[in-house]
Amino acid sequence: MNRTTRWSVVLLVAALLLPCWAGAQVRLSGTSITKKTSSAGVPLADEEADTVQNTQPEGIIYDSGDEADSVLRVRVYGFEGTLRDVKLRHIAHPLLDPTGVALHNAAHRMDGDYYMDRGALGQNQLSLMPYGTLTRRLQQAILASALPGLRLQADPYPVYHDLHRLRFFQTQTPYTMLHYGSSANKDYQIGIVHTQNIKPRWNWAFRYDMTSREGVYTNAGGTNHMLDATTNYYSADARYQLQAAITFNRMRQEENGGVQNDTSCWNTSRRAGVPVNMYAAQNQWRDLTVAIHQSFNTVRQFNKAVPIVETRTDTVVEVRQVADTIRPDSVVMRPDTVRSVALRDTIVGYDTLYAHTPRTFNTGVFALDLRYGKQRRIFADSKPDSWFYDNYVLDTTFYLDSTTQRQLSADIYWTNDAYMAHRWRNPFVLQVGIRPEYNVLQFAASQRTLVTVSPFAQALLTIGPLRLRINAEEVTGGLRGGDYNVASQLHLDLSERSDLNLLLLSEARQPDLIYYHNEGRYAWDYADDQWNKTHRQQLALDYRYTAPDSVGGLLRQLTANGSGMLLGNTIWLDSAMRPTQGDATGLLLQATVSAHLRLRWLNLRLQESVQHSSNDAVVRVPLLASKNSLYADLRLFHDALRLQTGFDLRFHTRFMADGWNPLLATYYRQDAVSVGGYLVADFWLAMQVKRASIYLRVNHLNAPLEQSPRYFSLPHYPMEDLGVYWGIIWKFFN
Repeated sequence: MNRTTRWSVVLLVAALLLPCWAGAQVRLSGTSITKKTSSAGVPLADEEADTVQNTQPEGIIYDSGDEADSVLRVRVYGFEGTLRDVKLRHIAHPLLDPTGVALHNAAHRMDGDYYMDRGALGQNQLSLMPYGTLTRRLQQAILASALPGLRLQADPYPVYHDLHRLRFFQTQTPYTMLHYGSSANKDYQIGIVHTQNIKPRWNWAFRYDMTSREGVYTNAGGTNHMLDATTNYYSADARYQLQAAITFNRMRQEENGGVQNDTSCWNTSRRAGVPVNMYAAQNQWRDLTVAIHQSFNTVRQFNKAVPIVETRTDTVVEVRQVADTIRPDSVVMRPDTVRSVALRDTIVGYDTLYAHTPRTFNTGVFALDLRYGKQRRIFADSKPDSWFYDNYVLDTTFYLDSTTQRQLSADIYWTNDAYMAHRWRNPFVLQVGIRPEYNVLQFAASQRTLVTVSPFAQALLTIGPLRLRINAEEVTGGLRGGDYNVASQLHLDLSERSDLNLLLLSEARQPDLIYYHNEGRYAWDYADDQWNKTHRQQLALDYRYTAPDSVGGLLRQLTANGSGMLLGNTIWLDSAMRPTQGDATGLLLQATVSAHLRLRWLNLRLQESVQHSSNDAVVRVPLLASKNSLYADLRLFHDALRLQTGFDLRFHTRFMADGWNPLLATYYRQDAVSVGGYLVADFWLAMQVKRASIYLRVNHLNAPLEQSPRYFSLPHYPMEDLGVYWGIIWKFFN
């Protein structure tokens, strides 16, 4: 265990004390929640969210009923932070389902994209769907922020960074989640989440993820640290809103450049002895992001807290003495009259909402989103003697290079979406704003400054079960001047369980590739006007059906979507690491069907994708990509134990996947090696006892059965052999 890993383990042990400390804080501050009861001690019915708050107008409506604290439902709410959003959206309970496909390596989960890695947990991965399948996540990406600004072309962690998205919380009880995982190959995973409300409407949280791996092959290890802290606050009248977050990432990946010989690498059982292309190279990424969202609602919705008074009544029975007909010397008590007696008035809640009629056109909400980011990549190699270099031009025994981006942006906008969604939904929502952005790009010995201003607008029209949303954004100034994005979504609620979506997208962007990777040995000269804008037009259709748990049946969930897009002026790095832009237009067709079938305790989850590219010079994709999970879900010992166990199967057809260049930390177009056409089988077992989940996973179960191994994740990067992983996830709600 290296020094970094030891430090992370110490941090995990320290976090074990958090639940005790948090519980003490709640008891001392007096913010624990007491369930309201009637004068007879009977719990009152749930209050109507439209008119009544809990003793004070909190600005946040907890729309689930009071119920016993359990493993699967607790009064902890998490929601993803989205820029240009002035409301709490996607409120949900933390996922406690121990389904094995979401454990150990979240990149292989069933509801996500299909990724290929470089044969090791925690390394950067390449998506088999270069423009993504049409899932809810893609819809949000299209419609939430059309042109989010420049991004590093070679995102070092396209999977782990996306899975570690910012999440804000509101909780009536402190919540802590601890995760520890390990393996026979000296892999370590540590995860910590803690959140609590320090005031009724003021929450803070932090999240830490660490993945460390020594690597099976020489110089294939790495350690990733991802830490973020968030806070969000809502005023008592719900008019002022503040969300702030800071993200701090440190990622180090050793770079061996792949194996030297794709055939002879299987001739030894000791993978550490296989010759590789680079023995002392590594990439480091150091990222810092600070984001602040503030909004003020000019439409006052809350009045002074007016008590809601309810007059309680009780039943009084008057009795009289009568002679006992059986025993004359005795008397009995007989009811005589029954009457209701009014008791004193009782306050049962507070009416805080104005009685006036909401208006479609109003003075609305003004908001400001600020964001500062600094991303730096450092590449170093003390033995630059591999085929990645033209050795005769190197005059040193040490190679060092770096790229740095600094970004400052502000989204200033107004929207008439001013009323709380639980009270009234505006049938016509309008949002308009402007985004100034300042970028400083520094690579090799040069520096470039880019300043842009982007106006944007969004409109949402709701007519019964039909919703039409249109987004538009255009960039002015600098090299990106003229970039635009126009997206529209037509949503139709077919029933309470199903909906249909039609999406249209048109986009033009200046190639980001020219801003990066032209440092060091692969420096290239270019003129600002030599690159044409890339174009993308897309038409997509999405259908989704979900059966609630209260409804029986074999089919639990079904998603079917199809997409067709025209791509033009695409740009890539060729095998000589030179930027190349094609002038041809290609048609990319994608279709995905996802389903969850359940027969009592037996479950089958499928995700089948088919793709076709009309021009491999424009985009390359595998024809078929398949992910499947067959597992048993059992509840034993009177529901005290939940056991899930089964097999996962992954497969995609062979195609010319992009290769990885460590010096530039990006993928390049290659025509020498194809990958795929190989089935990967995993076995897993997960158990949940109260609030603890324990899992065991055997990856690549069929590897020992291969007489002539041919499994490569990416060109020159062998897939991982059989590996055994285990871990525990523990949650606290106190």
